Amino acid sequence: MDRKTETKRLMLYLAFAFGLTWVIFFAYILSGNIWAADGEISAMDQFVCLGMLCPALAALLTRYVTREGFAVTGKDSMLLGISFKDKKWVYFVLAMFLPWLYFELGNALTLIISPNAFDINKPELLELADNEWAIIYIQPIVAIVSGVIASFAAFGEEAGWRGYMMPKMIKLWGVKKAVIIGGILWGIWHWPLTYVGHNFGIGYFGYPFTGFVSICLMCVFMGIILTFVTYKSGSIWPATILHAVNNGSPSILQYFINYEKVDGWRSDRVVSFLIYLLPMMVIGGFLLVKGDMDNEIKEHFDCG
Repeated sequence: MDRKTETKRLMLYLAFAFGLTWVIFFAYILSGNIWAADGEISAMDQFVCLGMLCPALAALLTRYVTREGFAVTGKDSMLLGISFKDKKWVYFVLAMFLPWLYFELGNALTLIISPNAFDINKPELLELADNEWAIIYIQPIVAIVSGVIASFAAFGEEAGWRGYMMPKMIKLWGVKKAVIIGGILWGIWHWPLTYVGHNFGIGYFGYPFTGFVSICLMCVFMGIILTFVTYKSGSIWPATILHAVNNGSPSILQYFINYEKVDGWRSDRVVSFLIYLLPMMVIGGFLLVKGDMDNEIKEHFDCG
């Protein structure tokens, strides 16, 4: 492996990924927008989501400029192939249901820490259900199905981060260092939207810096899981599915949590976010320290 060449390719990819996306993000910010300030997703909010496609575009541009080619499968490919052999289908199923598991556990943890937040008469709950409670109980399945079908934006990210960035970093630094550095960079990539209220709003303690740290933590641990399913399956599609389902927040318990009844330090948006995502971070941490993740992924690369 030519480390100098791989480093140049990685730096070029990051320049494209950040440059293309941040042009969109900063145009949004400089136009005076705040993310979903009135609780409704605006046309501009939807437009800025086009930035999620830029990592994939950056990977294609980098491959073109560096003449790496556009192999669909195999070594140094875009990892676009799909194979269910050798039980690889397990990782597609895992990608669909794992977000439901860790979000349900996260909401359960929220209720354990703040039992007063349990509210069976939430106005939003009654409005959503309209006396048809089955709607609430099938929401996770709806989120999973819609996530699998409508994973366009998630593909835009995963084709770049897991399909191009992570292979380069793993070759250069090995798996464990790569997933940490890659996750931090992925988190920093989100910072402009975090600044205008995405994920946390703007009224939390330590704004915006605690938000910046929290989004990086999330991206490190989620990035570990996404990297794991990518290289166990040999494809970016499980990561794309998992990412898309994750964005749909599948959970039943979420409809019974009234955050207005959460008080004290637990009511801070960043704190409640970290409590909610703690099960996901535990899963990611387990995979990080689990020895065979490092060994099995190394089989795909000439790691440093």
